Amino acid sequence: MAESRKKQVYRRFVEEVINKGNLSIIPELYHPDYVDHSAPPGVAHEGSVFDQVAQIPKMFRGAFPDVHFTIEDMVEDGDWVATRVTGRAQHLGRPFMGVPPSGRRVTWSSEGFFRIKNGKIIEHYGQPDLMALRQQISAKPEPGSLDENRAIVTRYVYEVNMQNYDAFDEFVDPGFVDHDPIPGQQPGIPGLKAAYRTFSNAFPDVWFTFEDLIAEEDRVVGRGVIEGTHTGSFMGIPPTGKKLHWTGTRMFRVKNGKVVEGWINLDLLGLLQQMTAHGR
Repeated sequence: MAESRKKQVYRRFVEEVINKGNLSIIPELYHPDYVDHSAPPGVAHEGSVFDQVAQIPKMFRGAFPDVHFTIEDMVEDGDWVATRVTGRAQHLGRPFMGVPPSGRRVTWSSEGFFRIKNGKIIEHYGQPDLMALRQQISAKPEPGSLDENRAIVTRYVYEVNMQNYDAFDEFVDPGFVDHDPIPGQQPGIPGLKAAYRTFSNAFPDVWFTFEDLIAEEDRVVGRGVIEGTHTGSFMGIPPTGKKLHWTGTRMFRVKNGKVVEGWINLDLLGLLQQMTAHGR
C-alpha cells in the first residue's frame, strides 16, 4: 500500500536531509511556525526556523559523516505521525556531546511524534537515545583491539585538525616511518610534525574528514576529504584565497598502542588544478 502524504514528508526528511545531507529542501518539509519541543543539547535557538532545523543534521553529520537512519515504523493518526528509527554510524568527525572522535561504530534508536499540517512538519516531540549513544562513543576500548587501533588513528587525525602536533608524542612511536614523506622531510616524529605544519601554514583552516575507516590486524586505513582556504604559499604557488577540496587515503600500522608506520596518497594533482584554475 502506498504511503500517505504525511509519512512521505517524514521519509523525505530522513532519506534526503539526514542520510544525504540535502539541507536545501528543509523549507519544503517544515512549516514556518515549526516548534521543536525536544531539541537535543547544543541546538541554538537563533536564526530562522529552517536554520534551527538544519543544526540537527549538521550536528550529526559533522560528528558521524556516514550517518544513516533506517525507518523501522511509522504510525499515522490524524495530524500526527509517530516514528521509530535506528541510527548507524562511525564516530569519525567532530566531537559529539563533548566526546572527541572515537572511531567507534555505533547504533542508537530514536522515537518521535511529528504533527504535519498542510504537507509540512509543524511540531515535534521526542529525540534520539543520546545516553546510549554517548556511552558507546566514550567507552574505553580494550587494549590491542581493533577498536583501540581505530581510536588511535581517529585521534591522530583529530589532533592534526586541531593543529596540536605535540600530541603525537603520546601515540606515535619515536621510530615512526613515513613511507610517503614530503621533499626534505626529516625522519620520525619531528619530521611528521613539520610536514603537517607545511599544510597548516598554507591552509590555516585545513580539516581532514574520514568518510570510511576500516581495520584488520595491525592495519588501519582511512578514506576521506580535506578542505582548506589557500592563504599561504604551497607547492611554489602563492596564496589564492580559494576554498579548496581534495581527497586522500591514509594507511597506518599500529603496534602496542602507537602508530609506527604510515602511507598516504593525496590527490595533489586535483589540488594543483584548483589552485591554478582561472576565474571563480
